[in-house]
Amino acid sequence: MATVSVTKELSYENMEVLSCHFHLPHLYSYAGQTEKRWRPWFENAPWHSVWHCVPALSCTVPTVCRTEKSSVGSIPLSMRSYAGENAMNRKASTAYRTDHAPAGRRVFPPQEQHSIVALATQRPREQGHPITHWSMAELHRAVVGKGIVDSICPTTIWRLLDQMAIKPHRWHYWLNSPDPDFYPKMQDIVELYLHAIDMYQRGEILLSVDEKTSIQALRRKYPHRPTMPGRSELIEHEYKRHGTCCLTAGFEVATGGVMGMLTPNRPAEVFAQFVEGVCQYYCDARSIHIVLDNLNTHYHELTCRTVANFCKCDPGQTETGRQRKDFLTDPSKRVVFHFTPTHASWLNQIEIWFSTLAGKVIRRGDFCSVGDLEEKIMEFIDYHNEYLARPYAWTYTGKPLAANRKVA
Repeated sequence: MATVSVTKELSYENMEVLSCHFHLPHLYSYAGQTEKRWRPWFENAPWHSVWHCVPALSCTVPTVCRTEKSSVGSIPLSMRSYAGENAMNRKASTAYRTDHAPAGRRVFPPQEQHSIVALATQRPREQGHPITHWSMAELHRAVVGKGIVDSICPTTIWRLLDQMAIKPHRWHYWLNSPDPDFYPKMQDIVELYLHAIDMYQRGEILLSVDEKTSIQALRRKYPHRPTMPGRSELIEHEYKRHGTCCLTAGFEVATGGVMGMLTPNRPAEVFAQFVEGVCQYYCDARSIHIVLDNLNTHYHELTCRTVANFCKCDPGQTETGRQRKDFLTDPSKRVVFHFTPTHASWLNQIEIWFSTLAGKVIRRGDFCSVGDLEEKIMEFIDYHNEYLARPYAWTYTGKPLAANRKVA
């Protein structure tokens, strides 16, 4: 094997060799002194004059080319020795160029950091900017323009906001609940969810009940095209609307089972009929707890009468909505209603199942009539109860959620 002398004092007799990877010149010795010429794949590239190397192959070199650990890996200490013929006359690979360590970042005092964070949490219009939310470039312009700092990089602003978990570019819808009894009602429902399995073992049933209204029976103008390798399913945009139906459903929290009733609309008579069906289905249960929202049909006089007949009790005065709610929520009878706070239907678990129904049946469905739609919904309920029914892992406990972030 050909070697290249680095210093006159060095002797190469019985010298240990190491296997490493170098970018070798065009003519080199490899695999048993077999000479081979390579045409670099980038020979015609516009930056050919900058890179003078060929694909890296395994070779052996003397141990005089030592390596030393550094913060970016192993970097050769000496680049004066190269294997191969006429190597000294060629330019070394720029792959071994190392940049200087980046200069230390500028440290901003806490007062300046606090001012930047405070500005990021204010509305841009309040600061004279005709936009709805900050971007890093606009926030940088505002920070410098207000004289908080004389200069700062937008990336530094982003890093500071990221440490505080502030993301001006993100937003979510939310719905304020004006219910003054929000926390007592919420805690009552959450406690039921957390003890649903224990209640089921004691013979107590917990149901989440609601209606999914205006389910459209849409018939696509052209049939779907199924998915193929490299292509997603294609669904025709144009459709014909054949009508709608309403699904009143109950979700058994402890088991995940679902019962449903389909009707053209949702008057008070329909809900009272559904409650009667629930009472008959769970007639052997010690008690039935129903979680539902504040729709007026849910506490209609017909509903009160149905519950009173099943529980064999006197409903008392039911002239006002407040009186009817007091009767339905009375825990002394077998059927107890638990109303969610105003604008807090997200506490009702049946809403989660409705999203499953929409995703698996309705959204990508093709229905030739309302009857076809109703048939497919009932088929899915049977399918769900046989294969998919399981209790949801309820994680909301009523306490504020805090992100576990390490702030640098």
